[in-house]
Amino acid sequence: MPRNFRNSSVSSTKVVLTWASHSPVIVNFYTISYRRVGSCTEPPSGTASTSMTTIMISSLEENIEYEFTLTATNNGGTSSPATHTITTLSAGKILTVHSYYLVIFVFISSKGSATVNIGVL
Repeated sequence: MPRNFRNSSVSSTKVVLTWASHSPVIVNFYTISYRRVGSCTEPPSGTASTSMTTIMISSLEENIEYEFTLTATNNGGTSSPATHTITTLSAGKILTVHSYYLVIFVFISSKGSATVNIGVL
């Protein structure tokens, strides 16, 4: 099953979804389907496939709660689904989620002195 399935940005009509791969398992493609919450008897509102670990879904309606379902497929079959629920925003608003990594490099010279560099990615 794909891991860490989440959104990285949401607007009134679009969402960008990201997830972690099955590393080291080879994935041929991922399938994302979505529907309005509460409409589980209806067919999905949409379906998309990608070989990447991020996708933008557009043409959504504003102020609607959607459930997204993600599966991974390889030569062995299709994974169990991962789900994520998102409510789109009012027109003109955008929410962006940022992930940062703190990186610390310590360099020790042959004379024993140390230099520390800190950065944010």
